[in-house]
Amino acid sequence: MGKRVSCAAAAALASVTSLLAGGPAWSNGFIFIDPAFHPAPVIPVTPVTPVTPLTPVNPADPGRPGTPSPRRPLLRGTVSTGLHLDRQAITVDIKDQVARTYIKQTFKNDTDRDLAGTYLFPLPQDATFSSFTLHIDGKPVEGQIMAAAEATAQYEQIVRSLVDPGLLEYLNYRTVRARIFPIPARGEKTVELEYTQILPAETGDASKASTMCKYRFPLKSAGSDAVSETKIDFKLKGSRDLRTIWSPSHEIKIERDAGSSNQARISFLSKGDAQEKDFLLYYTLSDKEMAANLITHKLDDEKGFFMLTLSPPVKGQKVMAKDVVLVADTSGSMRGEKMEQARAALEYVIKALNPEDRFSLVQFNTDAEAFAGSLLSADAVNKEKAISYIQEMESRGGTNIGDALATAVSILDDAKAGSRPAFLILMTDGEPTVGKTAVQELLKSVSIKRDLRLFDFGIGYDVNTRLLNKLAEEHHGTSQYLEPDENLETALSSFYAKIRNPVLSDVMITYEGIDVKDIYPRAVKDIFAGSQLLLLGRYKEGGKATIKLTGKVDGVEKSFSFPVDFAPRSADNSYLPRIWAMRRIGHLTEVAQENDNNKEIVDEIVELSKRHGIISAYTSFLSKDPNERRGGPVPLPMPVAGALRRPGDTNFFQAAPRSEEASKSLGARFAFMPNQRFRAIAAGSPVPGARDGADPMYAEADDEKESFGRALSKAKSSGQAAVALQRALSDLRSNMDGRAAADSSQVKVIGEKTFYLVDGYWVDSSFEKIEKAELKEIEFGSKDYFELARNGLASYLGAGPRMILVFEGRCYRISKS
Repeated sequence: MGKRVSCAAAAALASVTSLLAGGPAWSNGFIFIDPAFHPAPVIPVTPVTPVTPLTPVNPADPGRPGTPSPRRPLLRGTVSTGLHLDRQAITVDIKDQVARTYIKQTFKNDTDRDLAGTYLFPLPQDATFSSFTLHIDGKPVEGQIMAAAEATAQYEQIVRSLVDPGLLEYLNYRTVRARIFPIPARGEKTVELEYTQILPAETGDASKASTMCKYRFPLKSAGSDAVSETKIDFKLKGSRDLRTIWSPSHEIKIERDAGSSNQARISFLSKGDAQEKDFLLYYTLSDKEMAANLITHKLDDEKGFFMLTLSPPVKGQKVMAKDVVLVADTSGSMRGEKMEQARAALEYVIKALNPEDRFSLVQFNTDAEAFAGSLLSADAVNKEKAISYIQEMESRGGTNIGDALATAVSILDDAKAGSRPAFLILMTDGEPTVGKTAVQELLKSVSIKRDLRLFDFGIGYDVNTRLLNKLAEEHHGTSQYLEPDENLETALSSFYAKIRNPVLSDVMITYEGIDVKDIYPRAVKDIFAGSQLLLLGRYKEGGKATIKLTGKVDGVEKSFSFPVDFAPRSADNSYLPRIWAMRRIGHLTEVAQENDNNKEIVDEIVELSKRHGIISAYTSFLSKDPNERRGGPVPLPMPVAGALRRPGDTNFFQAAPRSEEASKSLGARFAFMPNQRFRAIAAGSPVPGARDGADPMYAEADDEKESFGRALSKAKSSGQAAVALQRALSDLRSNMDGRAAADSSQVKVIGEKTFYLVDGYWVDSSFEKIEKAELKEIEFGSKDYFELARNGLASYLGAGPRMILVFEGRCYRISKS
């Protein structure tokens, strides 16, 4: 490609309105068709859904029908909106803070003639490039990196053409540009791009011995079309130990290299999904005994959000000996595959015990029986005996959880235990049916002088979730619930691998010089080798502070001190508010259930749900007129929304006036998690006011929150509904990539803002709180519109060409003429 190609590209962008009025889906890298090679007029054709294969379009006779793409309509005449990104593979090699990114993107031409196009790829704005190469179909070609200003001008032209407002998010990026010809009819063209960049250090402690780095890949699809496959593979290597590795944007798989603490592999795979956000990866490099990093987000006049990561070495320098008692349900309901999985899971834990550990086993059915009445050393002989004992376990009889817990506690309550941490791991698939069955009686049976950590696994739908939750909550542990088709061996082995090597027990964390609150998890008992502890919370004012971590190793107290800076203002890390809100909603939902769904608590859950776009058990959806033919209710925040307000109206979410009879017909409906794990709650428990024959997922009521609160209170503590609720709450408490946020065509979460689709406008959720606000009218694509984009609002404006946006107390209504 010569230097004159930029003129052709500019002409292509200037003429893109006539070519792409249908709005194809641009992605992180995209191609638009060059009008210099296709000057004929474009005439849209109504898509045809063929029953049998049809003859392809004859270029010599464009009026003849053809076979359209199932997702993208064909255009007769010259070109098509069907030129799209089909699949992509990204490979990233990172050494310390230097990353080499190799991208392979395959584009498909859905038309019946060869096309010429211009390829654009927005380079991350936070990158410094030391090398750059470009290949098309394996052959090197000349490419050009446009400066940010030139790229911005070209993106503005594309946006003005109404191709996709989502491209605004790439303003101020430098951009790779190259000519691609030919793009064969009904064929493919593969683009390969490689570049090297220096990754920025997000934060580190004062001694610089700990560094957190961030890698970003512009994965977000500006349009709504899905890519058939997106694959990202990382090879991560550091000259220092790799500690925390996590992604706030996507669910990733992490594999640590055996025998090495400074290498890891990370992967992400998506098939047929539209990517709604760029890919982010964080990792920490440190050679300290304990690494700590702090990242923050704080806007003016608002409390800030922070995430503190604490990471011990992958292999502890000093691993404490521990005492473990495994308690396994062998009642009749465990017969078959569940019993086989239980045996395999128990064998895994026994084999994984450290030589310094002590252990025992308890199996229970109608009675409880111990492998050994006292703790045994985890030597080879005792392990072999325990495995033989496990292999002989048989399922029969009832479920005597009370005697099992009492037996396990008596074994662990060893006066000679000293400072060893004590772990009780319980596995059961049913409610107690023999002996003590009342929850309070069973809780009292776990009376021990030692500081116990109790972890329990509920298998299937017949477990008592209230009992298991209380046991774990009162003894510094966690509850995990498995669906009937999930593998117990996989779940238990994964869990035990994380707690196998405690490096610090009786942990206490204090914050000096800073006012913090609402920190989740609320309590931390132990820190384990190779683990990463992520604490999310809020702070009032920024400034320098010191975080102190204390704990014990074999009874000897150790302490760590980390000087950190809480930013007085930082617009970075805008994902933090939503992740914190998930933790808060999970905690408040449990509190609400324990307190008969207290109105003030439920109100806070609803407010957090609305503001951050997170579906909760108390979030309402708008119920449209039942005479309208719709596939279901349109999701909107509570209370029911009416038409767009006029300037000066006080409450956007106030419903328009209507008669009492009409109000009844538009009663509020309730929905649960988008993954439908809450669906069974209402199905298994009658909801006051529900209509006969109504979808059990929804309920109508005069006072929606109180009515549904009563329904939740009546819900049983066992059954599919109870398990679904606990699994959904667990997702909220542990989610780090936003999967629990509302996933709907009616809701968009961009940065720290949530937008709801109302009467064709994407409306900022904070608009509800603005009193007597006047809306400044701005035309989409105008000079004022792009001025807003250049002032840091580009990502929000990407919601759509019609929207209401609140920024620094001012309200803007963007309209498309």
